[in-house]
Amino acid sequence: SNRAKHYPLASTKHMAAPTVTTASSLSHVELYTLLVALRGLDGSATFNPASLVDAAGEETTITVTGAALGDFVLASFSLDTDGLTVTAWVSAADTVTVRLQNESGGTLDIASGTLRVRVLPL
Repeated sequence: SNRAKHYPLASTKHMAAPTVTTASSLSHVELYTLLVALRGLDGSATFNPASLVDAAGEETTITVTGAALGDFVLASFSLDTDGLTVTAWVSAADTVTVRLQNESGGTLDIASGTLRVRVLPL
């Protein structure tokens, strides 16, 4: 049949009240850890990629103290990246690898610029 199925909502009658943590109940270390997780860890480096033919890429690393495998990474480059993909990941403790990949269909020769990364700890 084409009738929509309806599922009853779970009862909240026996659910415990949520625990609320305030900044005053956290230790200095816990508060710092929370702030780092919210803001992230930043790093940057000057990068002058080689001339890249289509489908070629180049990688470089940036030291980001506190970065750990599995953390999320955001990356940007200070110049036009039209035709390039920019990919970043934590490749080892305190190390982010950034790859610029040419997907333009032609050769790209990008000038020197600044790579910036932000690591969001899990």
